[in-house]
Formats: sequence, structure tokens, C-alpha cells
Amino acid sequence: MDSPLASPTKARQAAIQAKDWAYVNSWLNRHYAPNPIPKFERNEDTLRTLLALAAANEAADEEAAMLHHAREQTIEGFKAREKIEEMQKVEILDELEHCLDETGAGNLEDLAETVAVLGTLGTKTNDVGQSIIELTKEEFEAQEQMRRVQSLHGYLERELITLGEQLDELKSDPAFETPTNLPALTSEWSRSTKLLNSKINEYQDRTAALERNSNKGATLEKVMLEEEKVSRMIESIESLEIKIKMFHDLPKDKSGARAKYQDLERELNQLTQERDSMFENLVDR
Repeated sequence: MDSPLASPTKARQAAIQAKDWAYVNSWLNRHYAPNPIPKFERNEDTLRTLLALAAANEAADEEAAMLHHAREQTIEGFKAREKIEEMQKVEILDELEHCLDETGAGNLEDLAETVAVLGTLGTKTNDVGQSIIELTKEEFEAQEQMRRVQSLHGYLERELITLGEQLDELKSDPAFETPTNLPALTSEWSRSTKLLNSKINEYQDRTAALERNSNKGATLEKVMLEEEKVSRMIESIESLEIKIKMFHDLPKDKSGARAKYQDLERELNQLTQERDSMFENLVDR
């Protein structure tokens, strides 16, 4: 086999092929970095295929770079044009505001305040109209809530008046007043109860004796009369016991009973004040 150095033509071809392989290796290193280049058969067909791929890839990269550069220039142009248009708008608005008379300036100020109060995103008619509609709905809902609160307030006031009237009736009702002769009545009822209990025991003993001595001349009519008397006494005793239970918690002396009544009346007044305070707080809310 002839050496490449024996012929200048073969030497140039070898140099060109080495340069192409260097180019291909550089391109493969860029694409596979940081991983190593996979092993493959290195021949002229492979070199031609890789050169074609590298050239196509670089051409696509150049085209993509050109498109990216064109997009950046276009965006910068749009931004510059928007900035110029914004400056022109500001200049026009400043000039327009400067040329407005007093009425126009007032209208412009009113429009700005309206937009600020409504919280719209702009001064467009649609935005302002939508904000006015929303504000009208909120106003209607607030009025409806106020109407309900007023209705509740009226109902509570009527209930308060009714409770006050009932309290006055309770205070003025003689049935709830403590009798002045309560201690004397209590003592009398206690004595009567003891006396009636002893009488009941006596009559029961008599009845038992009559039953035992019925063969000595006692008649059935007498026994029935005695039983009827005993029944009436038992009913009288039960009535007196009910009356005594009503005054069981009161002191036996007159001054103590009056003091107990005054304590209960003060407690009633305190509860009345607490109830009135609760109603006032509810109305204030």
C-alpha cells in the first residue's frame, strides 16, 4: 500500500479528511456533552453522512438564531412604539386637560372620583355601568336588611311593652300580696292542724270501738254519721295543709316575712333591669 506522503494529491485528501473529521468530532462533542461520543465505524460514507447532518444542523441553528433575533427586534420595536404612543397619549391628555374650561375640568374631576369610588378598572362606559349596577344591587340588599332589622326592632318593642304590662299586673295583683296577718294565720292553721289530727285519731279510735262493740247496741246509722264527720274533717285538714305549704318558706314572724317579701321584690326589680338592659343592647345593634 502506498503511503499518503508519496503523493501530494493523497496528502491533500488526507489533510482535508482529517479536517472534516475534526469538524465532525467538534460538532458531535457539542451535542453529546458532557457525555462521550458513542463509538461508531469511521469510514468515508459515515464521514459524508455526518458532514451533511452537521451542515444541515448548523443551517437550522443559524435559521433559528435569525428568527429569534428577528423576534427580539420586532418586540423591541413594538415596545418602543407603545412607549411613543403612550407618551403621545399623555401629551394629548395633558394638552386636553390644559385646554378644558372650568366646567370641563369639574366634569373630568367628577368622572375620576366616580371611577375611584366605584372601583372600576377603567373609565369605559361598560365598566362604569357595570359598577353602578353592582352598587345598586348592594344598596337594595342593604335596604332589605334594614327593613328586616326595623321589623325585628318593632316586634321587640311590642314584646317589651307587653312584658311591662304583665309585670305591672303581677305587682298590682292582690293574689301575690303577702297578708298582714300571715304569722297569726300560720299559727292558727298549725294549731288547727294539730287539733284536727288529734280529733282524727280520736274518731278513728271511736270507730274502731264501735266496730268492736257493735253487738252492744251501736247502730249502723250512727257509724255512718261518724264516718261522714271524719271525712269532712279529713277534707278540712287537707285544705289547711295546702294553705300552710304555700307559706312554708316564709319566716314565722311578721317582720321576717316582710323582709323576705322585700328581698324577693328587689330580686324581681334587678331581673327587670337586666332584661331591659339586654333589650337595649339588642336594639343598639
